[in-house]
Parts: sequence; C-alpha cells; structure tokens
Amino acid sequence: MKTFTVTLIRHGKVNGAPALYGSTDIGVCPETNQAICHFLTNADINYTKVISSPLRRCLSLAELLAGERPLVCEPALKEMHFGQLDGTPFEAITNGSQEWQQLEQFWRNPASSGLPDAESLENFCTRVTGSWNRIVSELQNDVLIVTHGGVIRAIIADVLGLDWKNPRWYSNLTIRNGSMTQIQVTVIENQPYFAVKQIGSIY
Repeated sequence: MKTFTVTLIRHGKVNGAPALYGSTDIGVCPETNQAICHFLTNADINYTKVISSPLRRCLSLAELLAGERPLVCEPALKEMHFGQLDGTPFEAITNGSQEWQQLEQFWRNPASSGLPDAESLENFCTRVTGSWNRIVSELQNDVLIVTHGGVIRAIIADVLGLDWKNPRWYSNLTIRNGSMTQIQVTVIENQPYFAVKQIGSIY
C-alpha cells in the first residue's frame, strides 16, 4: 500500500474584466502569484513535482512553485473552451441579446446548453478525467497541480463519483482563485482509492 497527496491549486485572479476565460491566454499580476506562493510555503505543502496547465495564468505560478523541482505542462488540464464568447467581457454583451441569452442558458444547465463553437461539457470532463487518471496511475511521490476552477470541479466530481451533468455542481461549488484542494490517493494492488481532504482552502 502506498499513499500520496495531490494538491490542486487554482490560478490567481486574472488581469481582465469579468468574463468566461477558457482558452483565452490571460495573465495574473506577479504580486498575486507571490501571495499564493507565500500561502503555500506557510501551509507546508509537500510535493516533488509540479504539473501545470500550459496557459500562462497557471504556468507563471507553477514556475514559481516548482523552483528546482521538475515542471510538466499538461495540455489536457486547460480550462474549458467557451467558443465565440471565450474572453468576451460580460459588460460588452448587451443585456437581453442573443449572446446574453446563450450565457444564461449555459449557466442554468451547462451540460445541455452549450455555447456557440464551444467545447461541450462532456468532452471537457472526458479530457480532464483522462489526464487525471493517467497522472494518478503514474504517481510515485506527492505532486502539486496548478490548473483552473472548471478542471478542479471535474476532478472532484470524478473522485467522488458525482454526476457532472448536475448544474448545481457548477453553481453551488466555489473554487476561488488561488485556493487549494487536496486529494489523498491510496494505491492498493494497483487500485487507487481517493479521499478528498479539503476543497477550496484560501490564503
């Protein structure tokens, strides 16, 4: 039997107006990344490798947290792609317009109301859980993953065996910027067993 801890960190608040930032590559203030690093240092988190989404709002933090440790970019841990509305500030979308109605439908039920030219929630969850399962199968020591809120929700739903189609999972579970989620992985005869130790702890 072997036991590992996987620490999931959501990137800091981005330098942009409120919007759905999926594949849009937007940055984070260096001061914000430093504050997150300070929080994790005081939390005494153990990890021997850092895995990161390649988007710079994650990678800039991951590079700081890695230090001399190995850093691996994992494209499958990118946020969901929100299509034509990806990165469009909410203030630029006219209230009552077709785009606003599409957003409202998506927020009410993201599994069945996709956005124009966007990645489907099903494909997103399949992509993320496939990567997560591979990471778990290759665990040799504690690792730290820097990624996005949607990715962390998808991983938690998979670990707990919850219905990723349930819209309340996305509206009622807050994964704040810079927060920490930890999952304990116990491997017995090549079979992983999971225990969620904390969700969304903040500095």
